[in-house]
Amino acid sequence: MVTLQSVEQKLLLLALLFVMGGSIVANLFAWDVKWQIPLIYAVLYVLLSIAIEIRDRQAPASSTHYRTSDEFFLSFVRLVRTAERHVYTSYVRNTAPPSFQSPAAQEYFRAAADWTRRNPGASFHRIIGVPAQEPGGSAMRLWLREHYEEMHGLANYHARVVTTHSGVDAVNMAIIDDTAVLLLLTADGSFMSGHSLETAEAVNSFRDYYRSWWASAEPLEDYARRTGLMDPR
Repeated sequence: MVTLQSVEQKLLLLALLFVMGGSIVANLFAWDVKWQIPLIYAVLYVLLSIAIEIRDRQAPASSTHYRTSDEFFLSFVRLVRTAERHVYTSYVRNTAPPSFQSPAAQEYFRAAADWTRRNPGASFHRIIGVPAQEPGGSAMRLWLREHYEEMHGLANYHARVVTTHSGVDAVNMAIIDDTAVLLLLTADGSFMSGHSLETAEAVNSFRDYYRSWWASAEPLEDYARRTGLMDPR
């Protein structure tokens, strides 16, 4: 099948051969240097065209696998600091965030709060799961109480709550602008696998899924009032 790209490649090859031949002839007949200048520019054009073609063919990796939870958290921190408009995240697990004790995990939550404060014109969304069963439910509510106090008053921070009845953690995610989707798989409080997808199709698909999940969740403020989350202990 003949394509515009294949025709262009053939023309570039012919042009390169022509330029090489012209350079040889120019030297044999001792042409004045001013006649060789167009040939030099032609060579530069051909080389630039080839370099651009090679660069375009070297597509960046569209996915990344994280071998440890720290790799995942540090990648989130790096990406969220570049976000300009919105960040969507979820934390739907049977263990509360303090179960991740590493400095990278602590930086993960700190970076989210810092970004929200530094970007009042942007928005940060988080879906939080509260297990119906114990001991996970009490531990999560304790953390959620502290989290509510920390983030209360930030108009661009939006949190919703879902009550979970499964012994298996959800596939948690973070969606950064239109740039990337990060997926985190855990079980029994332990890291299993982390991945990032950096294609427009992946971002759009997971964002649509997230919005459906968000629509079915309860606003944190409503949950706090209904359950007496902030009542004196």
